[in-house]
Amino acid sequence: MQKRSSLKEIRYAEVGLDSKLPVCGGMPFRQQDQPITFLHFHECLELGYCYSGSGVFVVGEKILPFQAGDVSFINRNEVHLARSAPGTSSEWTWIYLDPVRLVGAAGTDLHFLDPTPLAGPAFDNMLSARKHPAINRVVLDMVDELRSSRKGREEALRALAWQLMVLARRLVPATGSPNRPPEYGRVVPALQHMTDRYADPVDISRLARLCHMSVPHFRRIFLRTVGQSPREYWHALRLRMAASLLRGTPMSVLEISQEVGFETLSSFNRLFLKNFQASPRQWRKAQGS
Repeated sequence: MQKRSSLKEIRYAEVGLDSKLPVCGGMPFRQQDQPITFLHFHECLELGYCYSGSGVFVVGEKILPFQAGDVSFINRNEVHLARSAPGTSSEWTWIYLDPVRLVGAAGTDLHFLDPTPLAGPAFDNMLSARKHPAINRVVLDMVDELRSSRKGREEALRALAWQLMVLARRLVPATGSPNRPPEYGRVVPALQHMTDRYADPVDISRLARLCHMSVPHFRRIFLRTVGQSPREYWHALRLRMAASLLRGTPMSVLEISQEVGFETLSSFNRLFLKNFQASPRQWRKAQGS
């Protein structure tokens, strides 16, 4: 019998929210740059706030660079992982909540409290402070209340959760389904392997073996599920990690190109320009880094 790779593992990480006040968290957490051996998901909505550092967040098939000040929205049952930029760590805090149970008792419109649409290929799970300052402030206020024992703490958390969900629901695209293609679980090992070894040359045959498929079948399932070929996804992953390094570290463009696995600076510059519509130096300057 063929041994199954540990990269296939998806873990359910139960939060165990209190039935009377279904929100918790707010404590500091340091995200290291460590090999990824599993994905995980929760039974509730997860919010993250990045205090420092940079890296990439993988949510399902999406690759999302993050930096200090970003807020992450991870819906219930969405598999995810974060990885700090090479050789660095990032500081986060996490909040777990069930908006419907937390605020619904107040008799409000449950339509706005339902987090289900905050997911899927069309939803951007990583929200920057520059583009979404109101959401940024609300999440920080929630962290402050969670860490406090002030009078009216529970009422404040309910009010903040209501405000947060209204703001977040305004971001939901008018079109597009949050549902993930049914084959998604079949390509998880390939996604994880590329995330862990993005700087190495992509080996389609090995990815197919990890998913227990033939190469032609793997290519078809991957394209149908992710919307990109394995090689396109690998290039996007390297470029997004490079963008994270450009935005969050003082490394030179040459050093970054080598760090993310490009053999030549010219090929890195060419692909970066094609994907970001700016050269690495121009893009870094526009980010204020």
